[in-house]
Amino acid sequence: MSTTCKSTCSLQRTARAALRLKASSFTPRSFSKALPVRHERCRAKNNKNNVIKAFRYDPHNPNEGAIQDWRVKQMVELAHTYFMEFLTNKKVELADSLFAEDVLHRDVIWDPTHPTVGIEGMRHYLSDLATAFPDFFVEIDQFSTVDTNSLIVTYHGSATNLGEYHHHKATRHASSFEGTNTFKFNHDRSRITEIHVYRSAFAEDINEIGERMVEIEGGFRELRLKRLA
Repeated sequence: MSTTCKSTCSLQRTARAALRLKASSFTPRSFSKALPVRHERCRAKNNKNNVIKAFRYDPHNPNEGAIQDWRVKQMVELAHTYFMEFLTNKKVELADSLFAEDVLHRDVIWDPTHPTVGIEGMRHYLSDLATAFPDFFVEIDQFSTVDTNSLIVTYHGSATNLGEYHHHKATRHASSFEGTNTFKFNHDRSRITEIHVYRSAFAEDINEIGERMVEIEGGFRELRLKRLA
């Protein structure tokens, strides 16, 4: 590698490091994957497909500025509409504009075996949520991403169980919760294709787990009694 090429690469690395130090939390940062050096020549430009955007944005921080990357802004606006308008304000009519036809919604921790699929499925999901928790409220804490087709959102909220939930009668118990959702988007970020939910439990989830454990323990007890007979 020539002395000139080495010097140029060194300056580029120094400049990138300086930009990272000065960047605020809402500034998209570019990190390039390592590319092979051919014919002992340093590549001055990276393939756009190998650029990853690292981004973090706190909507409640007064020191945060506007989102700079338009692709990230698209995803943030869609996820914000999902949480605030679809879930909190129960606007079921937004389903067609929010979700892809084959959208997948999975409650990974508390109901992983019953995913919701499709736009009509999401309408039913919202209807069930509104029945079980009519005062369901969520507030977004932070958005973050490392590419231009997925988003991670942390949040907190509250809900009171006033209707049937997982075939159980209302408990009238108020729960506070927090969680993290991962979103996947289609190629132009106009629709949500996947939502994976990682949240703390409602009181009703704890009760349901307790019932399952009792059933499992009962089964083992019956087996032990048969062995003793």
